Amino acid sequence: MKKVYITKVLVLSAISLFFGCADGLDEGLDLEPTGAVSETVYWSSERDAILAVNAIYNELDGTQSVIELDGITDIGFRSASNVPTFNDVRLGEIDPSNATITAIWERYYRGIGKANGVLANIDRVEDGNAATMARLTAEARFLRAYYYMQLASLWCNVPLILEPLDVNDQRPTNSKEEIVDFVISELDAIINSEALPQSYNADNVGRVTHGAALATKARVAIRNNRYELARDASLAVMNLGIYSLYPDYQELFQAAGQNSTEVIFDRQYAVGGNTYNNFGYSAASIGGNSTVEPMMELFEKYEYIGPVNPDDPYENKDPRWDYNVYYTGQPIGNNTYNSWPNSSTPDRVSGSEWATLYGYNLKKWVDYETFVENPSLGDVNMILIRYADVLLMYAEAKTELNEIDTSVYDAINDIRQRPTVEMPEITEGKTQAELREIIRNERVKELAFEGLRLFDLNRWQLGEEKVGLLEGMYYINESSGEWEVMNYGQVARFNPDRDYCWPVPQKEMDINDVITQNPGYTN
Repeated sequence: MKKVYITKVLVLSAISLFFGCADGLDEGLDLEPTGAVSETVYWSSERDAILAVNAIYNELDGTQSVIELDGITDIGFRSASNVPTFNDVRLGEIDPSNATITAIWERYYRGIGKANGVLANIDRVEDGNAATMARLTAEARFLRAYYYMQLASLWCNVPLILEPLDVNDQRPTNSKEEIVDFVISELDAIINSEALPQSYNADNVGRVTHGAALATKARVAIRNNRYELARDASLAVMNLGIYSLYPDYQELFQAAGQNSTEVIFDRQYAVGGNTYNNFGYSAASIGGNSTVEPMMELFEKYEYIGPVNPDDPYENKDPRWDYNVYYTGQPIGNNTYNSWPNSSTPDRVSGSEWATLYGYNLKKWVDYETFVENPSLGDVNMILIRYADVLLMYAEAKTELNEIDTSVYDAINDIRQRPTVEMPEITEGKTQAELREIIRNERVKELAFEGLRLFDLNRWQLGEEKVGLLEGMYYINESSGEWEVMNYGQVARFNPDRDYCWPVPQKEMDINDVITQNPGYTN
């Protein structure tokens, strides 16, 4: 009998609870496991339960699923490599053997396996504080629901596994609707239990809160067109009165903005534990690899706030364009960014394997002043849910329900009027169709390169937005003296009958007799 691949992942995840838990993990959520705990005594104390729950957090989305994921949509480009990666997905060449897609599948099911192990064993702890144990149980249930939300959003139909498995077990595919119903039911139970606090002390910042459960309910609801649920959950977050927009948009994604009142849920990093190269996705001139590049589609989303200058198309743009993107003429480190073909800097297009291909580079998430001495110690947390997204989900849900009122405009304009953004207000009196388009555009301008664009395009059934010629920066052609758009004739494709759902990994198909491949993919 074949042994199911998911089962192996889940069984190994359960083992990792016993042999991969660090002594320091109960101090927070930012260190990788380094020690060991004997399985024979593992569930004897509250501390054991804390360690086991902490291990579930290790599978949360990080830089790849936050920064890099937008690189496979219309607004970005993921650089090529020698193995199947997101670059292939960006171009529409999606294959069940894609290593990146497979690794994400594995990570979510590792998290699910760890959560199932906790939920199956946590009642064995006899000396734990009742409130703490209830909170830990709610955390494990939330994280499992979060991973299933992501699986259903990316693969659509996946196995729903809610208990530890024997290595010989096989599980068939469940429908997307079944997964979504489960996630919402779990979140409702967590919310109604009131087991999660609204905030934590400094040692436990990053753990799931009551607000995170409400915001995640809003997210899974709006991704599945359940607008009443999305409206009510978003409003509940707003009514908590503990979240607000951080005044400085650029700082929000740097060290200065960490754990601000705008952040509802994030992936925590810390020096001495889990870190990454803060410059790695960005420009060659600061030591980056230009892994993810903003594209012309993003530039065109940002409005002009003054007259268009034919001699400088970058003048008078929405300030968020400047905060999110390096383009020629912008300061970068102690120099000036210049990626034009005649540039003598490391950022010249195609100047090296680390230089940008299309001309723009990612500025969001880069904190040069903080990490210039050692970029590899990057510990800016990856924001998974923030208050601006909640406001936009509320506005969208109300608009789709045709409940357009002042509160909808207020939600949009609060974001546009952030002190460091100060875009003109959207005036009342818009039709439902007009407001729908405004909200959709506001989402990409506000949330670019936060890992949400793919989910938005998929739920709006606008995947074909990525189709066509890939276009990068505006630059002056040295020969003609005219402004042109950088392109190499590279074209992206999208198959609407296939590409809204990722393929079940080939490794899974090879060893699982009862799982079903998504339509349109060949094994």
